Amino acid sequence: MKIAACVVLYNPDIKCLDNINSYYSLVDCLYVLDNSDCYNSKLIELLTEKKNVEYINLGGNQGIAYALKVGLQKSVETQFDLCLTMDQDSIFPTISRTDLENKILKVDLEQYGIIGLNINSSDKEDEIVEVKYWLTSGNFIVLNNYKKIHGVREELFIDYVDFDLNQQFDQINKKVAYWRDLSLIHQIGNPKKYNFFGVKFTVLNHAPIRYYYRFRNARYLYLRNKKFFRKLYFHDLCIDIPKIILFEKQKRLKLRLIKKGRKDAKKGILGKYETN
Repeated sequence: MKIAACVVLYNPDIKCLDNINSYYSLVDCLYVLDNSDCYNSKLIELLTEKKNVEYINLGGNQGIAYALKVGLQKSVETQFDLCLTMDQDSIFPTISRTDLENKILKVDLEQYGIIGLNINSSDKEDEIVEVKYWLTSGNFIVLNNYKKIHGVREELFIDYVDFDLNQQFDQINKKVAYWRDLSLIHQIGNPKKYNFFGVKFTVLNHAPIRYYYRFRNARYLYLRNKKFFRKLYFHDLCIDIPKIILFEKQKRLKLRLIKKGRKDAKKGILGKYETN
């Protein structure tokens, strides 16, 4: 079994090397896709000293979608069986290569598009759980089935890239799932927990521009496939917008960018947001 991994960097600090080391020994090749505007020369030097690491400078921020597309295409071209996709700030759980392979061998890979990890969980139940949607980081993508779909849509740039892949695998009747007992340490946004009249919830506090991409891509994909994306789309509208209004800073800017994103989605305007 041949396993590749790809990690997308964006202006990382040296600490992300520890995150990469948490899974480096588990894979046969690591593709480092660098989207940075400012390059961390010390980090790059340490990474390129490692065996079986291919560093790819993308020449500035091309978006996570384009970076993932490059990494997955490299993995397909070099005939790997699986590709692990990782964010720079995600930490892989401690497991040996042998134990990981044994978990994989229990699964009929032909049935799956993605097998991911649990997220921030202490669950020890040895079970694979099928889901409709799952996040990008900590995913093992079955490359033989990836070759059967359109692949990562670079025009989405960032946000909903993972859910679009989920939908593409669903269209060819391939499952998306995760291991309950293998959990990634991963943070989404800048989360803050609240207790509002006895109801506990988390506010993500993304940067304003992330809300542009999130709501643009959510609407764009919903208009393409309302059945698959309905739950996610209305969750963003009915749950996340009220959270922004009630609890987040820069709410006017965020709401203005959400409105702009939704308009652009209707017009089919995708790609990188241009401030001009």
